[in-house]
Amino acid sequence: MNQNTQSPNVYRRGASDGALMGLVLCGIFASWALSMRMPLASLAFPLLCIAVPVLAYVQLRRGYRADLGTSTFSALWMHGICTFFFGSLLMAALSIVWLRWWEPGLINASLASAADVYARLDSPQAQKMASDVQKIIDMGLTPRPIDVALALLWAGVFSGSILSMIYAGIIRAIGYKSKK
Repeated sequence: MNQNTQSPNVYRRGASDGALMGLVLCGIFASWALSMRMPLASLAFPLLCIAVPVLAYVQLRRGYRADLGTSTFSALWMHGICTFFFGSLLMAALSIVWLRWWEPGLINASLASAADVYARLDSPQAQKMASDVQKIIDMGLTPRPIDVALALLWAGVFSGSILSMIYAGIIRAIGYKSKK
């Protein structure tokens, strides 16, 4: 890479990397949603969950190398935050479409399944939990698709921010070694 070549700013890089991260996050959501009907779909869930931190590290390290090791801690961290924001935004959009138009009864079915599992357990705490979950269903207090989408967005950005902060420190500590 030419020393005079300007790499994209962290926001543009984060948006670009967020598209790929969004595909992985959408895969996580789809794996969860499909596992209610097809148990085999749940096999992809742990693999995709492992892929998220690996992909985040690779993307941040690639950005650091593109800047020839001049990225500051805060720039790397912001790159990660943007990546997770745009990736989580894609996952949130998928969750709204999925839960509102494709499978609107999924949240109720998930809660009913959870109540059933808790009811089968012998502990008094599990029985109380089953009762509480059933009350949520009976009272119509199940989360709406937009509630789920916002929770996914906030969880993705928050956890991604923490992960990016850790990775930014690690990447800066490792430093830059040019390939010759």
